Amino acid sequence: MERLIKGDSVSTRRKRKTTSMMEEKKKQKKKLTSSSSLPYDLLVMIVARVPRSYYRTLSLVSKSFRSMVVSPELYKVRSLLGLTETCLYVCLRFGFSSYKWYTLSKKSSGGYVLARVLMLDDDSPRMLGLYYSDLVAVGSDIYNIGVADKNKTMPTSGVSILDCKTHRWRKSPPRMPVELTELSARFLDRKIYVLGRRFHQDDGSWKSSFEVFNTNTQTWDLPSCGGFDSARFNYLIDGKLHVVTLFDGVFAFDSKQCRWDLLEQYPSTGIMCPGSFCEVDNVLYSVSEDGALTWYDSDQTSWRDLNGLVALPKLPSPLDGYGSYVKLAGYGGGKMVVFWNCNFSTHRLFQRDTMYCAEIALERRNGDCWGKLEWFDTMLTVPVGTKFVKVLAVTL
Repeated sequence: MERLIKGDSVSTRRKRKTTSMMEEKKKQKKKLTSSSSLPYDLLVMIVARVPRSYYRTLSLVSKSFRSMVVSPELYKVRSLLGLTETCLYVCLRFGFSSYKWYTLSKKSSGGYVLARVLMLDDDSPRMLGLYYSDLVAVGSDIYNIGVADKNKTMPTSGVSILDCKTHRWRKSPPRMPVELTELSARFLDRKIYVLGRRFHQDDGSWKSSFEVFNTNTQTWDLPSCGGFDSARFNYLIDGKLHVVTLFDGVFAFDSKQCRWDLLEQYPSTGIMCPGSFCEVDNVLYSVSEDGALTWYDSDQTSWRDLNGLVALPKLPSPLDGYGSYVKLAGYGGGKMVVFWNCNFSTHRLFQRDTMYCAEIALERRNGDCWGKLEWFDTMLTVPVGTKFVKVLAVTL
């Protein structure tokens, strides 16, 4: 650690640090422009027009380009030019405690690949069970709700945020009002809805909680309508928050009246598991027990097969690993991506597993839902037992 000169004030040290950072930034700009013979601002304007899926390739050109593709100036220009796009981030769990992040990127030879995202600090979800913390995409950020504190395995009320522009985690000042042992979170209308419960060791009972985080004001609220002790998970249908319970049915949340309305006494949600479903254009999609893609017809309150798919391999059942071997996510523009494992059922020493991804274009036609397979390909080779934690779509 650098030795501080006696008598230096805090403001002086900060000033020196700021000056040093500015000088380093100027050097990067000078180095980049000298190697390209183009003004830095013009280079930023050019790179801003390149799809972000190619940034991985650009970052391999030089250290200067690698610095530019994560610079705030670049994303400000992209936003001003209206060139934002949907990007996919994938969190994988290796073993019980190792978490790694990847993003869907273009290969120089064509096609797609899951490219590793390196982070200096890591606040990925530390889960011993299934629902200890949850990840929610909000714009260009990923919120980790219920993240465990450092050196702790059990979750707390902590919240951290991954800035997908810089790939750095930052702590969010407000913690959850109530610490939860199990939770499920969804983002809707600039708010994060967290439904969960916690175990009281004194009397051996479970207590439910319903908490709402306003991403605009960065404040938490505890609605008076409360939660459900037997809640399994929540999801979105027709732009409304729904919750599935073990014994009481399916409820929809009325945010204006702050109440839960019963929709189904005996839910036909099948074997839905956290992460094995997603919403695209107000329609909920999932994977059936036999590995087929389905959609939920809210008018008929029933699940129906997604029509039109040809050449899509059979997917793992959500029952395998509680949905951790197959994940769905909306990809923008009426599209959905599906990630799945291939050899997850084989547990031999040093056995390798293959992860796949497929992109599907969705369409409503005559009261039915149709899907067209755009492409599917191998993404990554991993050790057997590697699981998908979450697939999230962020805007960059």
